[in-house]
Amino acid sequence: MSLSLYNFTVQSYIQTISAILTCLDKGRKFCSDNDIDRNQFVDARLYEDMLPLHFQVITLVHFSEGAILAADKGVVAGPDMTLVFDYDGLQNYLEGSLRRLSGFDSKKIDALKGGEVIFKYEGVILPFTTEDFFGSYALPNFYFHATVAYSILRSLGVPVGIANYLGKARTTASPNLPEGTNQFTGAEYLDFLEGLAGS
Repeated sequence: MSLSLYNFTVQSYIQTISAILTCLDKGRKFCSDNDIDRNQFVDARLYEDMLPLHFQVITLVHFSEGAILAADKGVVAGPDMTLVFDYDGLQNYLEGSLRRLSGFDSKKIDALKGGEVIFKYEGVILPFTTEDFFGSYALPNFYFHATVAYSILRSLGVPVGIANYLGKARTTASPNLPEGTNQFTGAEYLDFLEGLAGS
């Protein structure tokens, strides 16, 4: 059976964006508990020559929802650098994208297979098949920026761990395991990870 493009992309985007939203919620609570202006976090960076949290969140949307729309049109450019948000605005922006991704039709996404996507940005042209666009470009970029967003929050003291980054894994009960085997669901595994010290 061929891999579903919808499962490979949209479901993965939904899982990770939901997880990053949880990290942002924890950032909000951390700021409230410690009398910190959460808007200071918007411009926070891991290192001085890296881009801030604001850019990481915008780019998550660009390489998820934006990538799906680009695959439909056959062309993609760089992220919109004109967007300006405070902390609440970043969360709302990401939440809006999550809602739209959740409404995408799986059959329409799967029908994009076999097409092409051309990346055009500042004189650079990269031609991709749709599958290679997601597998070798959009998804790696998406996970990079998710990791940086998570890392910025952690570096600022926000108590996030592996459970918060992974989110709820998509699992399927196996009929091949012995009867009575305790097969965790994604939600149960998330609860398990959250219970570990230092997770």
